[in-house]
Amino acid sequence: MVFKSNQKSSVQESDENLALVAKAASSVSPVNELNAVNQAAICKSASITHMQRNDVLKPENAHRWLMYLIEGSVTLYSGKEEVGTLSARTPQALEPLFSDKEAYQSLKTPAVAKIVKFGREQMDILISEQQKNAISVTDVQVTELDNLLFDDIYADISNNKLQLACFGESTAKILPTLGNSLGIPELAEIIQSDAGLCVFMARMANRADGGSSDSIQTTRGAISRLGVEATVQGISEHLKSNTLICKNPIIQDRFRRFSQRTRLASAISQVVAKELSNLKSETAALNAIFSDIGELAVITYAERHADKFTDPAQLAGCIENLRGIVSHWLLSSWEFPVEFVDSAQNARDWYRNHPGEISYADLMAASLLIIHSELPESEQSSIPSADNLLLARRLQQAGIDLKAPQDILSQATENSAGVQELFKKAS
Repeated sequence: MVFKSNQKSSVQESDENLALVAKAASSVSPVNELNAVNQAAICKSASITHMQRNDVLKPENAHRWLMYLIEGSVTLYSGKEEVGTLSARTPQALEPLFSDKEAYQSLKTPAVAKIVKFGREQMDILISEQQKNAISVTDVQVTELDNLLFDDIYADISNNKLQLACFGESTAKILPTLGNSLGIPELAEIIQSDAGLCVFMARMANRADGGSSDSIQTTRGAISRLGVEATVQGISEHLKSNTLICKNPIIQDRFRRFSQRTRLASAISQVVAKELSNLKSETAALNAIFSDIGELAVITYAERHADKFTDPAQLAGCIENLRGIVSHWLLSSWEFPVEFVDSAQNARDWYRNHPGEISYADLMAASLLIIHSELPESEQSSIPSADNLLLARRLQQAGIDLKAPQDILSQATENSAGVQELFKKAS
C-alpha cells in the first residue's frame, strides 16, 4: 500500500498512518490472526481517527468496526461514572474497544489519542477464507522486543535515518585492491553479495537525476546509471559507517546466516528464471535480495539492544513477526517495482493460489524451499516441505523440479564462485 501526494506534509502523514496501521494489524486481536497477505488487504481499508482533548467515543458503530487505541490514553465511563482508564501499548489495548459492553459504554480523551479502525465484516470474511484454505492458522503473540525494535525502525524511517547493516568485511578489502579495474559484471556480483549494500546502491541509483528515471530492477542497471567510479566511491564511503560488527554472538550468527541465505536465494532465483520466458534472471536475483529486507532491518536494530537477546529463539521470534511487515513497508515507501513489493508480501505465503504466470515471488519461494530442503537450519523453521505444494506442481510443469533440487543448487553455487575468487584475491 503506497500513499502518494504532491504535498510533502500529506506524504509524511500518510507514511505515518501506514506505519501505525501495519503495526496495529500485527499486534491487535483478532487482526493479528490474519496472514501477511490478508493483513495487507485489511490495512488498505483501515482508517485512523485523531481524537482531541475531551472528545467522546461511543459504541454506536462498533458493529461495523473493530476499534483499537494505538496512541495516548482514554478515560472509560459507565453512564456518567468514571470506571477506569486505558492506555495504548498495554495488553488491554490489544483487544477491541467496547468488546465488553458491560464494563463501559463510552470513553473520553483527557488529552489526545489515536484510534485505528478495521472493517469488522471484512475481517470476518478474511479469517473465514483463511481458515478454509490454510492447513493451520497460527496465533502470533507479539512481544515487548517486537515493539521495541519496530519503534526504533519506525522512528528512523520517519526521520529518514534508517540503517541497514552491511556484512562488509570482504567487500571493504576488495575495493582498495581492485577498485576501478572491476567491470560492471564483477562489481554487480560483489554488491549482490551484501544485501545492505545492494539496497543502498539501488536507492542511490533511484535518486540519481532527481529521481525522474524508472526504478532500478537490476544491479547492473544501478551501476550503469551511476557509473563505475561513482559506484565504487559510493560503496566505499557507505561501508565505513554501515559495516556491522556485532557484540552479541546470537545476532552475529543470525546476520551471517541471513547473508548466506540471501546470496544463495539470489543465485537460485537467477538460475530458475532462465527457464521461464516471462521473467528476467537479473531482476530475479535482485528481487530475492530485497524480499526479506525486513529481516536485515530487525537484525540491524537488534544490535542496538544487544544485551536483551540472550536466546536465539528471541531474535528468531522477532524476525518471524516483523520480517514481512517491515519488508513490504520499506519497499512500498521507497517505491521499488511492484513485483518486488509483491514478493516481500507473498513469497512466504506457501499455500497461496494465484492466477497467471509464475512470478518473481514464486521464484523467491522456490529458492527458500530449495535451501531449506538441502541446507536445513538447526532451529525449527516455518518453511514447509515442497511436497504437495501447488507451487511445486506449477514449477514442475515448467520443467523445474523442486523435489530434486540438487542440480539447481549446484548451478547456483557454481555461478557464485566468481565473486568468491575476487574475495580470495583481495585477502
